[in-house]
Amino acid sequence: MLKQACMFCKVVGAIAIIGALNWGLIGFANINLIDQILGAGSIASHIVYALIGLSGIALLASFFVVCPMCKQR
Repeated sequence: MLKQACMFCKVVGAIAIIGALNWGLIGFANINLIDQILGAGSIASHIVYALIGLSGIALLASFFVVCPMCKQR
């Protein structure tokens, strides 16, 4: 699915996958990998969480609107 996507869609997909894997680790093993790597409550972890949230919004929007960059391919 992401093989033929534009670079923006690939980055959004990768960030969403990172967030999903982190939530899977939290659910199954009670390990928050982002907090362990970047420090709990640090500015860097807040930025990563914000990027994950924005990528989720972008993926949600992709269900209703076609990406203009991917559409040109």
